[in-house]
Amino acid sequence: MLRFKKRIYLIESCYFCLEETLSEKKSMKTQITYFAILFSLLFAACNSSSHKNETSEESKTQPKFPNEDQLEVKMAAIENNKDLLVVNSLNYNNNAGSTASAIAYLDAEKNTVKMDEVFSDVTNGNYGTYTFYIENGKKIVSKEVYFDNELKVPIFVERISFYDKNQKVIYTKERTAEYEEDLPKMQFQIAKLKDCSLDRTMRILNQEKDFETTFQGFASDGSTKFLLVGENTPDGFASSLAVQRLDKEIEKLSNNEKAMVGKKLEIQYDVMVDEQGLAFQILQSVKILN
Repeated sequence: MLRFKKRIYLIESCYFCLEETLSEKKSMKTQITYFAILFSLLFAACNSSSHKNETSEESKTQPKFPNEDQLEVKMAAIENNKDLLVVNSLNYNNNAGSTASAIAYLDAEKNTVKMDEVFSDVTNGNYGTYTFYIENGKKIVSKEVYFDNELKVPIFVERISFYDKNQKVIYTKERTAEYEEDLPKMQFQIAKLKDCSLDRTMRILNQEKDFETTFQGFASDGSTKFLLVGENTPDGFASSLAVQRLDKEIEKLSNNEKAMVGKKLEIQYDVMVDEQGLAFQILQSVKILN
């Protein structure tokens, strides 16, 4: 009996061990299920957070401010106006090879509504166009499209800035691309405020300071004589105009060329484009001012 009871005890012990094992497995299974549910909830929360971040990023790439649509309508109206009077500045270059020119667009009342500055800077490798939209004599929008060669990885940049009634910049957005033709495909992003100055463009159009028209001598290509005008410095910007006829002022400058260098000139000119698309500046008249 004792032996039999011992067996029963052993069996009962084994049963209790098995029951404990099963209980532990059930507990482990419950824990596994709990962790699975917890992980699922955490994943869902992270996924939701990620989605919110993506939505936030998407909203950043499509920035808008209250008056942007209104200003863009004005810009489009100017761009689509085929009746604007186009006024070209002189085409300038310097000894290093940098170039500068500007164009003003006037409406029927002779008000300037848009200005372009086209430039290339040999010193840093940058080149492009600055465009200004004007209303009542004040800039309302500036648009820069240029190649930035000063970065570690050079890129093309399109930057648009909007201004208030006092011409203070209030909003700037930009987009970049490795190739210029890809810029329109890119989305704008909010950028640091950038006040794009109109001063140099005005100096080019008005022939002032570094773009003044002082006499710098004559040049010839063998068939045409050119009047050279520009800033009175060795490395300043200068421009050449084809001389069509010899008048008293041209003769005076020719007869005293060295002595007349640096004299301020008032010039009238036309810009003509040949069949190959090359622009020529034709001198219409010149007046010695000092």
